[in-house]
Amino acid sequence: MAFKVRGRAVALASVGALAVSLLSVGGVATASSASVEIHACVHKVTRYARIVNPTTKCRKTEVRVVWGGESSTSTNTGAVAGQPGPAGPQGKPGKDGATGPHGPAGPAGPAGPAGKNGKDGEDGKPGAPGKDGATGPAGPQGPAGKDGKNGEDGKPGTPGKDGAPGKDGAPGKQGLKGDTGPAGPAGPQGPQGPQGPAGGGIKSTVIKQQSFSGDTGYVTCDNGYVMTGGGFSSNNASVKASYPITNGWKVELAGNRNDNDANSLSSQGGGHGKGGTVYVVCGKL
Repeated sequence: MAFKVRGRAVALASVGALAVSLLSVGGVATASSASVEIHACVHKVTRYARIVNPTTKCRKTEVRVVWGGESSTSTNTGAVAGQPGPAGPQGKPGKDGATGPHGPAGPAGPAGPAGKNGKDGEDGKPGAPGKDGATGPAGPQGPAGKDGKNGEDGKPGTPGKDGAPGKDGAPGKQGLKGDTGPAGPAGPQGPQGPQGPAGGGIKSTVIKQQSFSGDTGYVTCDNGYVMTGGGFSSNNASVKASYPITNGWKVELAGNRNDNDANSLSSQGGGHGKGGTVYVVCGKL
């Protein structure tokens, strides 16, 4: 499962995603965020949640749930939320939208006022004597001489020694960005998360993020918040594992998704390398 955070795709593990959308207080599911508004359609029986666009209509068997932004609420059917189900398969990427039309050109601005004439500069000092002129063109070619007799063939010379290897050339310019490769296979299911607090429900949620440049990255919730889910985005690297830790979330990277092109990208100075951003969804009790 994935959702958008400021224009970037974020993978969301099922252990926390359904918990955020299905936590209920008196028959009403509540959630809020200071930075992101998320829309979902929740099945009335299975409680399976689909992250959707704000304009997408939910099915008759679903109820709309919105969290994030300043505040939001959604009434469920009064049923008690069940245990989170397993994560569904990742959907195929959507097609790119059509390019919008170019806007009309703005009118030309008025011409600025003419500047005042500057003062005459002082006369420069006499220049140094010029260099001698170039050699004149060669005279006409004289008549050809008579051909001499052919000389005897020389003996073959001994083979010369191999020359020293030349220095490596400078790295070439970075090539154009290639097309995004197909999505990798789903990773193994992570370990079961820690036991959540009893009763009370989640009053509000906030998403924290932390960038990293190596093989692993993690981020934790502040005091007074509990971890309800998490996810990640990577710099074109395969993901080894993404799972909850004590009141936080951790991701482990395995390597570049296109290992066949790794050496060529590195030699051209255009490799993306490892690293990325890890996210955690924190709920305030």
